[in-house]
Amino acid sequence: MTKKITAMLLALLMIVAVFAACGNDSGNSSSSQQESSSSEAGGDESSSEESSSETESSEAGTSGDIPTISLMATCGTTPSDTADIEAALSKITSEKIGCNVEIITIEIGNASQQMNLLLAGGDDTLDVFYAGIGTSFVNVASHGQAMELDSLMEPYADEMKKALGEKVYESGRIGGKLYGIGRLLDQASTPCFTIRGDIASEFGYKNGDKIDLEKLTKLFEDVHAKYPDTPIIGPNNGAPNIGDSRVDALGDGNKLGVLGDYGQATTVTNYYEMDEYKELVSYFKKWKEMGVYMPDLLNSTEAPVDFIPTSKCFGCFAGHFSAEMNGIWSTANFKTDCASLQIYPDAVAVTPGAYGCINPATKSPEQAAGLLYLLSTDADVENLLINGIEGQHYQLKDDGTATFVDGQDISSVGWALGYSWANQNSTLSIPFEYPADYFDKLLDANASAKQSKAFGCQFDLTDVSDAVSACTNVVNQYANPLAAGSVEDFDATLAKFQEDLKAAGIDEIIAARQEQLDDFLASK
Repeated sequence: MTKKITAMLLALLMIVAVFAACGNDSGNSSSSQQESSSSEAGGDESSSEESSSETESSEAGTSGDIPTISLMATCGTTPSDTADIEAALSKITSEKIGCNVEIITIEIGNASQQMNLLLAGGDDTLDVFYAGIGTSFVNVASHGQAMELDSLMEPYADEMKKALGEKVYESGRIGGKLYGIGRLLDQASTPCFTIRGDIASEFGYKNGDKIDLEKLTKLFEDVHAKYPDTPIIGPNNGAPNIGDSRVDALGDGNKLGVLGDYGQATTVTNYYEMDEYKELVSYFKKWKEMGVYMPDLLNSTEAPVDFIPTSKCFGCFAGHFSAEMNGIWSTANFKTDCASLQIYPDAVAVTPGAYGCINPATKSPEQAAGLLYLLSTDADVENLLINGIEGQHYQLKDDGTATFVDGQDISSVGWALGYSWANQNSTLSIPFEYPADYFDKLLDANASAKQSKAFGCQFDLTDVSDAVSACTNVVNQYANPLAAGSVEDFDATLAKFQEDLKAAGIDEIIAARQEQLDDFLASK
């Protein structure tokens, strides 16, 4: 199945190259918590007469007497057993909704380019996809690349609302019409600091403990006094990645207009002029003066999985719905005991970051809608897409959780996407290398977090796109160097940062967001 899409993408890329003199496309980039090597599954491609015949059927749009629906699956690298997953998935879908499924893998490193090419083609190469991964949900809907779903999903709506939560389901509305089904995952990520477990224990902390910025700084001071030759703050995805759960960033990683008070405010504010950000900058300054940053942090190509186990650096910032679960994840993936400490006392539940959508060019909209239904409600379907086939890609432990089959790991298993967050309802799957109550705790965290007043508001910044582009460049210029302790005069740099944002048009962006938020709140 992947050979067809690879050939098509190569052809499209050649076309793009021919017209390169006329212009080029720039994709959106987004940051997420460090996935390390567990994000990727590789191996030699395998093929068979059966998969070859399936490919031929898919190219005709049907397999046998029923249609074939193409489904996006996000991965690190395309897994070798994709055809096996397609066959197992099609066995379920053919019986339940009358279609087979072809998997179109979207590699996360090239997601923007791949999605732009696939959706710009205007054909049915990709029937069911996730907007928000590699492309903007609002942009997809506004460009007619996502089908209006109200009537199609009506037979399934009640069950899907029960499975996902009504607010998550309804959050995919733009202009009152449903264009996507909200993905259910952790809605309330909280910043934490992950540190070697033995170091945390030595200074009186354990995994999952709460801490604040003042106490965290004291911990840095004490650790540095005893281990002066080992840095404490390293990069995560190439940057410090220090989040702030005290605000709702309104779906914008650059925080170009936020809601304060854990999303309970209704006035959109310039984050970089808020007291919360000024406080963070004051700590960046202290941490630099203490000498606890990894040298040349912003140019480091190492990940936490590289430097924490080797004690080249003791820790890094991260984000998770649970500091405790982040520590468990880090311990399993870094192969060394880790402790994650929660920095802020609360978190804000924000609008989902991705939406299951249907391509308007699909030849089988009813089956595509049925597939979205199964992705939202069927545990067998979701577990298959996330963990693979039992006995081949995972085995069950005594506590009912999943782990690798004996003799396999992330480098050899044929299906291990590592991106449970990229699926419609990962809470239906079996926890992999997590405690049995992992998804229960995720849902509890969603329920206990303060839900943002803007939850479900889809912001369209098309009219201020020039300002967004200019302000994004300003944020890229200043935010990470400040957070990494890479500037000399923090006060002067912050003042210039704020000044340049004003000149770039951040007030226009804030005004646009405010107008749309006011309309959204008035409609509720």
